Amino acid sequence: MSQEQLLATAVETAIRSVPGVAGVFRAGTTVSKLVDVGARLVGAKDEAAPLVRIEESADGGRVDAAIGVQASAGAVDTVHRVHAAVDAALVQHGVVPAEIRVTVVHVDGIASPGPLSPGIPASLREDGQEHAPSW
Repeated sequence: MSQEQLLATAVETAIRSVPGVAGVFRAGTTVSKLVDVGARLVGAKDEAAPLVRIEESADGGRVDAAIGVQASAGAVDTVHRVHAAVDAALVQHGVVPAEIRVTVVHVDGIASPGPLSPGIPASLREDGQEHAPSW
C-alpha cells in the first residue's frame, strides 16, 4: 500500500469516528469515479482502496471526502467536526492541510411528506395524531 493510500485510510478512519457521520462514500467527480471503476474492473486498483481522495502537492494535502450524516446530528455541525478530524489526521501524519473539501451526499433519518401533503398522516406518526410539517 502506498503512503498516499495509508494516509487516505487514516483520514477515512478519522472521518468514520466523528459523531454524526452515517457513512463515507467514494469522493471525486463523475469522471474520476468512472475511471476508478474501470481500474477496479481490470484489476489495476485494489477493491479495498480508501473512499477518501487525497492529493499531495508542494502546497500541502488536498482531501476530498463525501459523507452521509445523521439528521439528528445536523449536517453543518457534522461537517465542521469532520473538517477538524481530517485536519488533525493530516497533521498527525506530517502533512500540511492545503484544502479540505467535505461534501454531504446523504442525510439519514429524514422522513418528509411530499410537497403537496398538508401534514404527516396519523398512520405514520408514533402518537397516532396528524401533525403539520415542522420545517
